[in-house]
Amino acid sequence: MSLFMFELRKLLLNKKTAILLLVLFALYSVIGFSTSLFLIGSNDAYKDYETLSADYEGAIDTEKAEKSKRVYDEICARYGTDSRMIARCIKDSPETILDVKYKEFCERIDEYRNGTPPESNEEPYGINTLQSKIGELEKQGQQNTFEYKKLCDSLQKLTALGEPEFRNILLWENLFTNWGEHMMQFLLLIPLTFLIAPVFAIERSSGMDHLILSSRHGRREIVTAKLLSVLVTSTVVVMVYLIATFVFCFLPHASFYGWDTTIQSIPEYARSMFGFKVWQFTIVSAAWLLFTGAVYSLIVSFISSRMKSQMSVVGISLAILFINVGLAAMGDGVVQRIQMIIDFGLANVTLIKEVFGGYKVFNVFGMIVSYPVMAAFVLGISAVLATGGIYWGQKHRAVV
Repeated sequence: MSLFMFELRKLLLNKKTAILLLVLFALYSVIGFSTSLFLIGSNDAYKDYETLSADYEGAIDTEKAEKSKRVYDEICARYGTDSRMIARCIKDSPETILDVKYKEFCERIDEYRNGTPPESNEEPYGINTLQSKIGELEKQGQQNTFEYKKLCDSLQKLTALGEPEFRNILLWENLFTNWGEHMMQFLLLIPLTFLIAPVFAIERSSGMDHLILSSRHGRREIVTAKLLSVLVTSTVVVMVYLIATFVFCFLPHASFYGWDTTIQSIPEYARSMFGFKVWQFTIVSAAWLLFTGAVYSLIVSFISSRMKSQMSVVGISLAILFINVGLAAMGDGVVQRIQMIIDFGLANVTLIKEVFGGYKVFNVFGMIVSYPVMAAFVLGISAVLATGGIYWGQKHRAVV
């Protein structure tokens, strides 16, 4: 325990790290607060929206849908069709926000029923699209293929979920924007990189590791203490991010309204086929960020164990992250050729929107395995390999 506390003080329990955590908390708080204010002007505006939206909640209403479309067309004529520009210009008008949100909801209903167009490169979605594709495969006698099983599985899950219902979910939409977009990777993983990078490298650069490795504590105990301190540090940083963004995202709304609705009511997760309620998905998302943060920290630790320069560790770790993000942002032609690399690269597996926002499945010995399960498996293997590589490397190092 004393060895663990010694390592933890070097990484986390020191004045320099405490100041950094305070700065990060302030930054994350501003991000959470400003994200909410981007969509709604003030607490009073949100209260008005909450009151107005109560009459719209539930299944789609044709009359309200037509009214919302007329208002939306007028807004587009005035401000253009860019969604962020529209959101910025109408944030002080609860009535207009409601019409825009209801128009988006109507589009999701149409997508649920009719799905993706036949020429789309996306995974098949929508009741009619899935039924049509299943019918085509049945005519061709391909009922035993994986593609047929996948489509039937998707249709079954989509039917069980039912059509989305309109709910007031502004708070949760804001929250999951902070937790599920690429912005999270830069705000969270970059600070983690700088905090974890010195765990082995700083001692290698000074030559102190030879003394440490030949001390009365065994190499295994030293490495274990370091890795435990890394995991604690990762957990603390991620918790700072989660708490700050959650609390300051909540403040402008001052209401947990919509906590019990399904995640399909949130635009970014409209195509998700996981039956989570919003409060359940909040827990799942927090756990996923803690898990991915820990795995990324172990990867950085492995790089640190192989390098003598702390800045080299930072450079290589960030290069890996940025390359993954860059690959994921490339055009469809490139993405299709390296789809597996992108699916299980850091850019995608650390994003809850990518992992839980749709319904991607894989063929594992003829079985249908969902993306979250595969992503957790790949991340778990990465953590095991990184940890094993650290132990093996330290075990075989010569002490001079």
